[in-house]
Amino acid sequence: MAKKTSTSTYQPGRNIEDIQKTYGLKNVIKLASNENPLGPSKKAISAANKMISSMNRYPDSQSSHLKQAINKLISKRNISTDNIIIGNGSNEILELVARKYLNNNSEVLFCKHSFLVYKIISNTMNAKIIESKIITKKGKDFMGIDLESMRSKITKKTKVIFIANPGNPTGTVLSINKIEKFVKTISKKIIIVIDEAYYEYASYYGFKSSISLLNKYNNIIITRSFSKIHALAGVRVGYGLASKEIISNFNKIRQPFNVNYVAQTMAMESLSDEKYLKKSLELNNIGMQFLKLEFKKLGISYIDSYTNFMTVYLGNNAQLIYEMLLSEGVILRPLDNYGLPSYLRVTIGTKDENVMFIKKLKKSLKRLK
Repeated sequence: MAKKTSTSTYQPGRNIEDIQKTYGLKNVIKLASNENPLGPSKKAISAANKMISSMNRYPDSQSSHLKQAINKLISKRNISTDNIIIGNGSNEILELVARKYLNNNSEVLFCKHSFLVYKIISNTMNAKIIESKIITKKGKDFMGIDLESMRSKITKKTKVIFIANPGNPTGTVLSINKIEKFVKTISKKIIIVIDEAYYEYASYYGFKSSISLLNKYNNIIITRSFSKIHALAGVRVGYGLASKEIISNFNKIRQPFNVNYVAQTMAMESLSDEKYLKKSLELNNIGMQFLKLEFKKLGISYIDSYTNFMTVYLGNNAQLIYEMLLSEGVILRPLDNYGLPSYLRVTIGTKDENVMFIKKLKKSLKRLK
């Protein structure tokens, strides 16, 4: 399906203060935006506090120390700091892709039900949006990206392909073998963006990043975020990995001083805090198993997820249940904007948050009977 629509506004998850005021509640939990419920690493917070007195100085425009920290993390991949760009969230990197490669004579391709930002940034460049199909056959790949459908949608005007891996809002993954097989069969002039915002969570379940493909294919860009497992959504920082040529081109069009000192410092410290990251992954897995068991008890189907969220099927009652849960102090994410009005997405929280969510969900389901 080809689409050329007006620019839409991104709608974030409702915030806690808003729900408290609207419903007169004190205890409200937010399970809507896939945030790490542990909050940032204590090492990162401590480092940020030390930076406050330096706020009169402009930050390092190249984010040099953060690049070095990232490079150290992936040093075995033959990638240098020249292959890294730091952004004001990974969304900035995605926007740079659109600004550099898309225009009103080009087409951009991504899977149906993909991250809404792909559509927003493509619309700002007046590019024609082409959406490929998802896998609808029940099984381990259910709701995943259909690469054959994606390949069939490629034309001479296709300039950029966005692949979220893991997917959002589905939580599904593609193997690196499937991705490379796909990359091999298409023009090297097409830029392929692999969005790995949730790759740390997925790695816990055996997922392999596509980072090794960067040394083989100069048309691949990988984006990653510090907003998810690193719990730095509020300071806005992410990064991109690509060929030196692509990174150089991005540096020519990005804003100077695009990432503040606090964001750079907190990201560096979080990368090095292995205990914190391990604790975050373990907490997420415990919560995932708990929710899966509870959903099965309730007869609620869900999409197999490799992330820190689960997308559940609630049929025609999805919106009503979402509103009921809001009134009970539980914020989830409705997915009608993603073309999935029968589903709700729930972030995996702390033990107490997960228990409260299930308790309120049971209450809401009972009210529907």
